Amino acid sequence: MRKIANIKNIDPQFMNQSFDYGNKYSIPYFWGTLGIIYNDKFVKKGEIKHWNDLWKSKFKHQILLVDSARDIMGLSLISMKNSVNSQDSLKLKLAKTKLDALGANVKAIIADELKMYMIRNEASIGVTWSGEARTMLNENPHLHYVVPSEGSNLWLDNIVIPKTAKNQAGAYAFINFMLDPKNAAQNAKYIGYATPNMLAKKLLPDSIKKDRQFYPATSTMKHLQVFKNLRSEKIQEYNDLFLEFKMYAH
Repeated sequence: MRKIANIKNIDPQFMNQSFDYGNKYSIPYFWGTLGIIYNDKFVKKGEIKHWNDLWKSKFKHQILLVDSARDIMGLSLISMKNSVNSQDSLKLKLAKTKLDALGANVKAIIADELKMYMIRNEASIGVTWSGEARTMLNENPHLHYVVPSEGSNLWLDNIVIPKTAKNQAGAYAFINFMLDPKNAAQNAKYIGYATPNMLAKKLLPDSIKKDRQFYPATSTMKHLQVFKNLRSEKIQEYNDLFLEFKMYAH
């Protein structure tokens, strides 16, 4: 990493993750969260603040869930004050049982279509990633994104150089260029994702860097969790439990 001087600009909280201790192979480029998006035409502003709010009976058949086992099992685990990386089979079964209780409130479990439904005012609530939420908010002023203060998943987009790269010097130069504060700030404004670059964040307008929807308060950041690469049999357990939930939801 000595070839990339501007790596020093990356906030330490995003470095040294379990998938690449010491950042030998990757450098954080953007980051984000899993959260709740809602439409104030159907849901009162501020009414949804926590994961457990999704279980309110008044939201029957109103919630869209992103089709992701780790994310949806994860939100249930967090709502029970457990880790999104739990390998305790009992805790996983209890998380799935709690999801079963959410089933009546689920309108659909989908992927990219979630954006369309929310933008078109065809759904009240969705569970999605902040990057997707940013796009939706740009298209519909009635939408709001919430990162529950009790915690959520923290995801990272990273820059890497393939070992087969034919121009490694050019790749290092490009990465260093993108990590320059001014360039990183301009990139963050254009893309709309949160930057892990500390100096770049300082250059962003208050309307962006103080937007708690995408740059949560420190108290919330402390509770964000990065997914770990679990054993294949444990991943299968997550997937199987999520599939059981999907079969009977809504």
